[in-house]
Amino acid sequence: MPPTTLQPDQQPEQWNDYVHAYEEVFEPFAMEFADAALTSLSLGAGQRMLDVGCGSGGVAIRTASQGVSVLAVDAAAGMVARTRARAATAGVVVQACVMDGAALALPAASFDAALSVFGVVLFPDAVTGLGEMRRVVRPGGRIAVVTWTAPQHYELAAALRAAVQSVWPDQPASPLPAQLRYREATDFVALFASAGCEEVDVVTVTSSLLAPSARWLAERIGFAPGMAALVSSLGERRDAVMTAFVGGLERRFGSGPVALSGVAFVGTARVA
Repeated sequence: MPPTTLQPDQQPEQWNDYVHAYEEVFEPFAMEFADAALTSLSLGAGQRMLDVGCGSGGVAIRTASQGVSVLAVDAAAGMVARTRARAATAGVVVQACVMDGAALALPAASFDAALSVFGVVLFPDAVTGLGEMRRVVRPGGRIAVVTWTAPQHYELAAALRAAVQSVWPDQPASPLPAQLRYREATDFVALFASAGCEEVDVVTVTSSLLAPSARWLAERIGFAPGMAALVSSLGERRDAVMTAFVGGLERRFGSGPVALSGVAFVGTARVA
């Protein structure tokens, strides 16, 4: 059953305030996962792909540059506007629309493939969202979804958590982030099965979030609604936590470039 209280990252309108920060900080990190998902789809020039929860458009633009016809949809109008602008600047044709991924206004079996990178797994009703992706992909086509796994190896979150603990050791426990609901392979496969997808192939992919320095990253740590809400919740402790965050990273990396790894599942299924 979908949750009655949505977390910040599950509220599309909140993403409109983080378009550029997301693009600058997080999108390059996500592209390694997206590339693995695109490889699993085996798309060729002239085929049609749907990108659900397209964010700032990096995946859609990269795919379209390979000759694939791409429709990129997102419920956040700011993300769609940015996708259109970037595609125009890149000289790449991407159709981008504001659309509810849980109720796609698209005909059945009208795409060769559908992709969602950390998108559908955030939906309040991820089963319905994935079911919609399956509905609009033709029989024999493929669906690929990226979700987080092994959160203990998500080094950005670990570094921030350590900094918070050093300043606020009795911080109240927070609810499980929605994007971690499918961190176990069995739950991820069950999501596909509930949406009518069978014979799911799941692989694990590692990527690194790269930043020119720890201070640069600390200045941009609120790159998404959930991260911004977490930082805001620190209140008067914020500056001390950010100082501890930077200090921890600089002890490891020095004052130069930072590379923080994270692990995700890429799940792929063929539509029957």
